[in-house]
Amino acid sequence: MRVGEPDMSITLKLSPLLRKYVPDYDHDEGVVVENGVGKKVSRIAQELSIPRDRITMVIVNHRPSRMGYIARKGDLILLGMVIGGG
Repeated sequence: MRVGEPDMSITLKLSPLLRKYVPDYDHDEGVVVENGVGKKVSRIAQELSIPRDRITMVIVNHRPSRMGYIARKGDLILLGMVIGGG
């Protein structure tokens, strides 16, 4: 799935509990957000209608990060929702 303008893309992957917020989410490719460069992760999530309070983990290029991270061209961003119980 592709969203936005070319040449400014990032790839966003979602954990299973967040996938329901993005129609037609492809679990293999994720979401290519073509206008994501220069935006905070929180803004990208908002534009895709993913509730911020559901996101409990942000990983950028395989490293822990935060919702305030500003995306760069080619970034791989994983958003997760961790649940607990016992």
